[in-house]
Amino acid sequence: MTPYSGLPFFCILAAVLLPAAILGHFGKRLRLYGLLATVLVLLAVFEGWKAKLLLALFWALQTALCFAYLTLRKRCEKRWILWLFLLAALAPLLLVKIAVFVPKLRVLAILGVSYMTFRAVQVLIEIFDGHVKKLNLLDFSYFLLFFPSVASGPIDRYRRFSADLEKPLDREAYDRLAIEGFWKLMTGALYSFVIGGLIRQYWLDALPQTGFGATVGYMYGYTFFMFFNFAGYSRMAIGSAYLLGVKLPENFNLPFLSRDMKDFWSRWHISLSTWLRDYVYTRFCTQALRKKWFGGSRASSYLGYFLTMLLMGAWHGLTPAYLIYGAYHGVLMSLNELLDTKWKRFRKLKKQNAFSILLVFITFHLFSFGLLIFSGRLI
Repeated sequence: MTPYSGLPFFCILAAVLLPAAILGHFGKRLRLYGLLATVLVLLAVFEGWKAKLLLALFWALQTALCFAYLTLRKRCEKRWILWLFLLAALAPLLLVKIAVFVPKLRVLAILGVSYMTFRAVQVLIEIFDGHVKKLNLLDFSYFLLFFPSVASGPIDRYRRFSADLEKPLDREAYDRLAIEGFWKLMTGALYSFVIGGLIRQYWLDALPQTGFGATVGYMYGYTFFMFFNFAGYSRMAIGSAYLLGVKLPENFNLPFLSRDMKDFWSRWHISLSTWLRDYVYTRFCTQALRKKWFGGSRASSYLGYFLTMLLMGAWHGLTPAYLIYGAYHGVLMSLNELLDTKWKRFRKLKKQNAFSILLVFITFHLFSFGLLIFSGRLI
């Protein structure tokens, strides 16, 4: 069963969120109830004993790694030890990704492994940085497995998530959050099932499979479909979380009004792009400058963007379409950085209304072509 994809899941969702709304309305803490609801929903979503066993093993591995590293970090600050733990935490995700080349590994596929793995990796990195100094088993398990965002994000941060669990909500505050959450659930369903469904049925499915005009039409249709479908799923996840008293971060912010690609990636799949910025790009550039790998900050930044976006493509999958999509955005981000730093007038032009409209038009088409690559239609 895939979350937010059919009537059975929404019946389960209603069954667990209604008691949450009642408890929250009367000022009750939802910490333990939310964990219980997460376990019950995941038991229903992961159908069959093999899927449940894989999820349990994944939870056990990530929990053991994070708690073991927390203990070890107090005694040893060596970076190579962090890398060993990161590789171990990433192992389930890597196995799932290489299953495209080794079909026998497909039995190890876990729903939501990409999102859950990044949550665990984030905790390990923040333990190394000294930002996470203690872990609570129940809170960590709740964070790792949090069912509203298990399959489609957003990717939350442990400290932010824990702060929500620690912060009591009175009746008035919870009711406001619940009303907003219900609104997000309803509008998310409208985005995904109604608008996204109509685009798929009457636009994408109606196009011929070949021909230049059909390909251009598919590019536009697929761009709008991906936005409404993905933004819809994100809104439903965020709305469900609100009803459990957890304020998941937003994942989209008017991306088609972006004036360049750096602006775009601060508005589209925000939780992933900021995760990659904080834990990949910034750290790579910092190390490159400290070790003087490339002799200058600009080269480090360009290569950092390229590697970060290539990793973003690989996170989706190791097929050529995803990797080329990531490399394409790496080139665009590097060019964007080049324009920002070498052509001072570019920053001024972005603030001028007439030119900014042209930049919005160009950015939209650059991204749309990227999604055409992502779709596999060109490969």
